[in-house]
Amino acid sequence: MRHLVAARTIASSIAVAFTLVSTTGCETTNKRDTGTIIGSVLGGILGNQVDDGGAGGTIIGALVGAAVGRMIGQYMDEADKKRFAETINEAPTGQTVRWHNDDSNRDFAVTPTSDVYAKGEQQCRRFDQVVFVDGKREVMEGVACKSPGSDALAVDGQQV
Repeated sequence: MRHLVAARTIASSIAVAFTLVSTTGCETTNKRDTGTIIGSVLGGILGNQVDDGGAGGTIIGALVGAAVGRMIGQYMDEADKKRFAETINEAPTGQTVRWHNDDSNRDFAVTPTSDVYAKGEQQCRRFDQVVFVDGKREVMEGVACKSPGSDALAVDGQQV
C-alpha cells in the first residue's frame, strides 16, 4: 500500500511538473519559472504526505508550492537559498538571521518560529521570511521540511 501511495505521489508530481513546463515554454524558462516548477513538485509531494495520499492534498500542495517556489525562484539565488537552509537548520527559534545580497541588491530576514518537529517521516520547522526587493517588503510565513538522509528543503508557505 505504501508503494502505491508513493507511486501516485510521484505520478501526480510529474504530471504537475510537465504541465507547468509546457505552459512556461522551454526557451523562456528563468529562475522564477524554475522555482514555480520545483515548488509545485515539492509542494505536491508534501501535500500528498500530509493528506495521507489524497489527491486533494497533492493538488493544494502543488498550488501552494508553485506560489512559494515562484517567490523563492524570483528573489533568491543559490547563495540566498544556502543561507536560508543554514538558518532553518541552525538558528535558534525566534532568532532572526539577516543578510544582504550584493549581486541582487536584496535584503533578507528569516526567523525560525518553531522548534523542529516531526511530520510523518520528515523533520519540519516553521519560519517567517521578509525580503526587500526594490524597496518593497515581501513577507512570507511557511514551513520547511526535509526527508531523512536529505539536505534538500521542501518549502510550503504563503505570502502575507
